[in-house]
Amino acid sequence: MAGNGIFFDDFGNANDGGYNREQNEARERQREELIRRIIEEKGEAAYDEMIALLEKEDDDPEVREIVTEVLYRLGEKIAPKLEKTIKEKVRSGIKNDVPLLYLIDLAGDLGLRRLIADITKSLKLYDFEEAQLVIYEALAKLGAGEQFYPLLRYMLLEGEERFMYGAQVAMVLSYLDIPEIINDLVQAIDSGDFKGEELETIKQALTNMINLHPSYKEILITLVGEDNFENYVR
Repeated sequence: MAGNGIFFDDFGNANDGGYNREQNEARERQREELIRRIIEEKGEAAYDEMIALLEKEDDDPEVREIVTEVLYRLGEKIAPKLEKTIKEKVRSGIKNDVPLLYLIDLAGDLGLRRLIADITKSLKLYDFEEAQLVIYEALAKLGAGEQFYPLLRYMLLEGEERFMYGAQVAMVLSYLDIPEIINDLVQAIDSGDFKGEELETIKQALTNMINLHPSYKEILITLVGEDNFENYVR
């Protein structure tokens, strides 16, 4: 990629000495500067080049995250192209296409409701549950995830999946406007199945739901008591 390729080379070669706090902060500043330069110098014209970078098999996840952040910040400017790309990819029927997952996640964040049908169709293209959860989350953000609630609830509270994906499932559920989910998340927290970071993520999911739907706070207080409320949120 002209210009941007050099940017990414510089980013990849910086701070090779380790990952202490100062180096992490320097790397984050460099990441932000890279994103800013691409947007300012390329703008929406960077779309095709960003997609090409996303498709490269030798790209690491960090580069892909930067690419999707650039596209996210371009927002509505690249929305029509993004919609076209996702539709074409889903239509192609390629199995387990990781770049498509990044784009679906982006479509959820950008609120591209016109893609609901295509994103739903993409579920049959993925064999692994981590990918399907990315798709469920995008659909939930787009207001179209309610149909998957019984499955997600099972994955959180009953299925063996809860030991691997429980925290991720909780975050997906947090985007659904279903009051019963407050009780589901409380059950998950009280179950003892989740510890450490996973438990904190489930509490974050519960917090997210209350932030999105303030009336749900009363449901939580009714379930756990006002004195115990702070133990269930972050």
